[in-house]
Amino acid sequence: MPNPTLAAQSLLQKHAVDIFPVPIESIARAEGVIITRKAFDGTQSGFALRDGQTRIIGVNSATSPRRQRFTIAHEMGHLDLHEGKPLIVDHAMRIDWRDDVSSLGTNEEEIQANAFAAEILMPAQMIRPQVASYAREKGITRDRMIVKLARDFDVSAEAMGYRLINLGILAS
Repeated sequence: MPNPTLAAQSLLQKHAVDIFPVPIESIARAEGVIITRKAFDGTQSGFALRDGQTRIIGVNSATSPRRQRFTIAHEMGHLDLHEGKPLIVDHAMRIDWRDDVSSLGTNEEEIQANAFAAEILMPAQMIRPQVASYAREKGITRDRMIVKLARDFDVSAEAMGYRLINLGILAS
């Protein structure tokens, strides 16, 4: 079974990323992934498609820029971690749709793609020093710290809150 945390860390190391917010779109493009944006009908945030050597991430342009960043990271996780299922259109290719069900974490591949996205966008080794820095601020609340970290890493406050809980930094 692939390890999403190690895969994300490896990609960050390969591209010498030591700053935040992590430039996820630049990383994807450097990996040869084509990113396309279009407003989708329905609840889909994005998809990953493989057609031979071509890898495409489609992003719903109607979602927020932060959601788009998470979608790109999530779909990179699928492309890096999962072999895929063919979809017959004109010829065999793989497509993974990211929608509201994806975030529920009920499918093993979705759980792995979410873990990959969390680690690549909010790397533990970058989060921990920022948390320590903010924790020294007089009167900082849990919610204010989450909002500040979310801004720093250019992710939603909800994603940051889950990340801090999953890292054991905050209690659920």
